[in-house]
Amino acid sequence: MPLTLTPGSTVTLDETTGLQNPAATPTPAGDADDNDILATSLPTAFTTRLTAVGAGAPTKAALSGYNGSNSGTNAITLSGTGAFTGMAFTDANGAPLNGLDSGLNTADGEDIFLFTDTTNNNVVYGKTAAGVVVFAAYLEETGSPVTGAKIWMVQYEAMANPDAANPDDAVNLLNKVFVSVSQDTEFNLSDAPSGQNLFLMFTTANPTIVNGRISDVTIIATGKDPANESTGVSINTGDTINTSKAGGPTTFGTNSQMITEQEGIRFTFVTGARADVTIPNLDQNEADLESNIDFTGMFGARTADFDVVQLQSGKTAQVKVTAYSTAVESGNSFIDGYAGDTMVSITSVRVLDSVTGTALETFSNGAEGGLSSAIAISITDGVATITGVKAGYSIEYTTSADHNRVLVENGAALNASGNTHADFDIGGVRLLQVSSATAEVGSQMNFEDDGPSIALATPTDTAVVNTQDADTIGANTDSATTNFATAFGTTSSSYGADGAGTTNPVFALGVKTQGGDSGLKSDGATIYLYLVSGKVIGSTSGTEAGILATNTIFDLAVSASGSVTLQQFAEIDHALPGASSNYADQEATMADDLVTLSNTVTITDQDGDTASDFKLLDIGANIKFDDDGPSIVLA
Repeated sequence: MPLTLTPGSTVTLDETTGLQNPAATPTPAGDADDNDILATSLPTAFTTRLTAVGAGAPTKAALSGYNGSNSGTNAITLSGTGAFTGMAFTDANGAPLNGLDSGLNTADGEDIFLFTDTTNNNVVYGKTAAGVVVFAAYLEETGSPVTGAKIWMVQYEAMANPDAANPDDAVNLLNKVFVSVSQDTEFNLSDAPSGQNLFLMFTTANPTIVNGRISDVTIIATGKDPANESTGVSINTGDTINTSKAGGPTTFGTNSQMITEQEGIRFTFVTGARADVTIPNLDQNEADLESNIDFTGMFGARTADFDVVQLQSGKTAQVKVTAYSTAVESGNSFIDGYAGDTMVSITSVRVLDSVTGTALETFSNGAEGGLSSAIAISITDGVATITGVKAGYSIEYTTSADHNRVLVENGAALNASGNTHADFDIGGVRLLQVSSATAEVGSQMNFEDDGPSIALATPTDTAVVNTQDADTIGANTDSATTNFATAFGTTSSSYGADGAGTTNPVFALGVKTQGGDSGLKSDGATIYLYLVSGKVIGSTSGTEAGILATNTIFDLAVSASGSVTLQQFAEIDHALPGASSNYADQEATMADDLVTLSNTVTITDQDGDTASDFKLLDIGANIKFDDDGPSIVLA
């Protein structure tokens, strides 16, 4: 029975502060159908990935089917037979999500894009273009063996919900997020014809047959260099393929039964094979005719494995693996087609214990795993060679692209000596992660609104605050105040359906660089800028610790209402304008970005939900210091 994924419970995360679920908020109905759960309940596998990608600790979480007292229920149910390789968040084609536009936006209008976690494909992220995580979800596989999965969700940033009239307006990921599951394909060699044959064609134990052809993937096995039987030559003039049971599972050999030095077997992955010439229906006479190698399509795979069996006692083997891609060359064209194959590079290899599945040695990213001193793996020009192989080992390989043919050889030299060149048989050929099922789950992942929104306008740059050197003679100081709050405006704001609360602006000054050069001087001394307790201080001290009243030339402060006050305590040096100039019209100022004024506005609705926006205005050039000069009147 093929794998099937069936959707189950939904998961709804409500943005409102506090938990909303049937137990915590039995009314109204719009809150009773939510699945909020404490963020401290999140699975460790999920929080570990959130921390690793820099998302931090979420404050809001939800679990599929959670009602406030249970442990949640499955959002997806798996049925079918055979082992599978795990669930994953994918797109509609079963591929990892990699920047797909979710169709959703943050509250301030940023698009949200979907990414499957490259380390744990049970995790999917919704991120802005800048890489900020807005939400994430996790598949918690359930059952032993796995029969389904729950979905956990977390949210970090408010999202846009289009229906402003609905306090529980929900958005979801319909047709954007899918769950996929893959299954390894195993093949049945029972009742294979005995003796030496030109080919063997075999498929799964219970294949689907339509109009006499097999829909499932089928494998064709021949010797390394078989006779081109369709030209009239005997099959014994080339390499043959044979099988053996020897009291156990059926295995492959060639010519003299075991695969000797430089001999090998070619395995080709096809679809649409004729059922009447495929094992168990294939007889020995049919297996000697090239015309019976009858199929309609090729099947591409990235990963496969095979078992090494029946080694010569006391020896180890050298196994060479080469992957290929070929076009459909059926019937009497099959053997001729070997000459035109395109090699596909093998990128990684694992040697496993075929009984326990334990990794004995690995090779990936150009290096061995160092698990065994007795097994060596190398990949040269895309061809893998494994030495130190014993009976009971399984060799798994992965290719850089889909391949549909593989040649497995005894890689030892013809004149090899010693105990490292054993003959061997092959058994248990499998294609990995090739049978899959995919189900849409995005429509089950809901994000409910229940909060305000605000968007600030780009600030205007017209306000100016101005003092005069003339008023700082001796112990005198000058002071001026200008309302900069008018520079900031609001594009849009809404308390939402929960009702009005409060809107609170917070103004703050800043400097580009703590202790940076202001570009101004006083009596020849450089004035440096410091932010101290929210106030900008212009001082001739080269360090913050050295600031004194006697070396402070000016300071800036901002009130809660956005009024900026400039106090000048000593003169500012100005360029020489020439005699009899209007000195008060000559102004010294700073580069605009050296001093900033920010406005953060937080809007809070009636039930405590908040939203904020932030704008920054450069005001260095808006701070002006008028010159003073000498005067004389002759009698």
